Amino acid sequence: MIRDKVIYAPEVRLFTYHVSLLKTTNLNTPDTHINLRSMIAYYVQLLADYGLLQNLLFQQLKPYSFSPLLILDTLLNGIQNSHLFLWWCQVRIELWKLILETDIVDLLGNFVFRADVEELKEVNPFFKLIDNPGKIGIQRVNLPPKYRGFFYPQYINDSYSFLLHLFHPQKLGQDGVNFCDIAELRPPESFFAGTSSRLDEPLQTHLKQAAWGTTLLLSGFIDSPPDSLEKGKPLADELLQHLLGLDSRKTAPPFLTCREFLGGFLYEYQDVNRRHSYGQILILLIFSEESKEKLNAVQWLLPELFCYERKICQNYLDSRQEYQKANQEIDTIEDTIRRFPPNIATTVPPDLSERELGTLKQDIKNLLDLSLRYSQQMRSLATFENTLAINGKNYFNTLTRMEVKSQADLTEWRHQAKEMFGIFQGQISANWVYLQQGERLLDTAINTIRGLVEIDQAERDRSLERQIQTVGVGIAAGAIVASTSPLIFEKPMTLPGQTQGGETWHPFAIAVLLSIASAVLFGWAAQGLIWFRRHRR
Repeated sequence: MIRDKVIYAPEVRLFTYHVSLLKTTNLNTPDTHINLRSMIAYYVQLLADYGLLQNLLFQQLKPYSFSPLLILDTLLNGIQNSHLFLWWCQVRIELWKLILETDIVDLLGNFVFRADVEELKEVNPFFKLIDNPGKIGIQRVNLPPKYRGFFYPQYINDSYSFLLHLFHPQKLGQDGVNFCDIAELRPPESFFAGTSSRLDEPLQTHLKQAAWGTTLLLSGFIDSPPDSLEKGKPLADELLQHLLGLDSRKTAPPFLTCREFLGGFLYEYQDVNRRHSYGQILILLIFSEESKEKLNAVQWLLPELFCYERKICQNYLDSRQEYQKANQEIDTIEDTIRRFPPNIATTVPPDLSERELGTLKQDIKNLLDLSLRYSQQMRSLATFENTLAINGKNYFNTLTRMEVKSQADLTEWRHQAKEMFGIFQGQISANWVYLQQGERLLDTAINTIRGLVEIDQAERDRSLERQIQTVGVGIAAGAIVASTSPLIFEKPMTLPGQTQGGETWHPFAIAVLLSIASAVLFGWAAQGLIWFRRHRR
């Protein structure tokens, strides 16, 4: 009979992150603020889906309302008459009425997620009944029958962070868990999705869009330590498959890397090229109590470390999406260029039909609109690159603090992170350079079309000007003839040089010549005045 493999004192730490202000690259879509109450509603639903919510309040409040010891203590120390006993019963009734009327979301929002808890305890007696051990923001939870734990919400820079830690208490000979039973710690789907289908719309959509991602860290003791990281990988693979409850590892996150960490072996599973439905999963095989103590020493820095990592990975994935959108815009630019009218070659007069001219004008409008989106996408790409640099610096600073806390060498972790982040930044820089070429192509296309339209429009204006001049000359000649025509019939027509009544020129001829001379003289004067004023400016 083959004995099932055993992991001792297993622990699971769940980390989930959401940005508080959801920004979009679409200028027509306003930014969305995710308020604290919305996040608490999600966290409450996550605890409920994990089967922890019923223990959060009622298990803690039960001793205060039903404990026989408290009843006996009250009777012995304070009850001297029936009126006091009735008062004690009334207090319990009011207590449960308050419990039933209190919204759990408001309760956690006012108590667990606030820094002024002590002041609230003085104002509201209900808060006095909840035992809040140690740090503000930590609440104890139980996962029947053998796991205990707590959750710890934080606000890290611009993001909401939530740590849920469940563990099997260490008891000699009673803390072993078969690999096949480790599925009891499997998180609900609402953890991996970053939202819950039980929440109202559009909150579901907003939470999903605002989620940075998740990290799951499973750790536990292995009684037979493998000789090397490579030989320990089959154990980590098997734990991963059992934890997720999968028939095979095909749907699990792919193996990324492994390293030594705090004296144990750490195996990382995630897909850095796309967002996997199970996020990032870490399996830590521990072989000594010293490693467990070091892990406990740095666990309050883990939410911050993984927050920066989730931001870096998600910004990289978002940058790839923006790059793909920008590539589609480049295809639109090239398609527009291919549809240019065929008669714009240098050997053919650039005369465009009305239909072609209208098409080019519409292309300019389309390209200008595309140019605005393209510039926004390039700006977003620059923002992603800057965000990677900032969060990368914060990430390595946190690693340094972890080294100080644990007195452990995390050089290998640092080296692997630098290599991965360097690949991300290099890819974004390469995409940026390529999109710059697209920006130049876009500017060239806009300028080319605008130039074609302006040239054709100038030709049309010149042609119209010639037509106006011709018509103007005709109208002026007609006006002159019309105004001098009465002179034709005053005297018989004579040619110049013929003497007729003492005159050498016919009055009609003289009137016509004087009208033409006056038009030429005043036209020349008007041109001179225009030239003078233009050069004076």
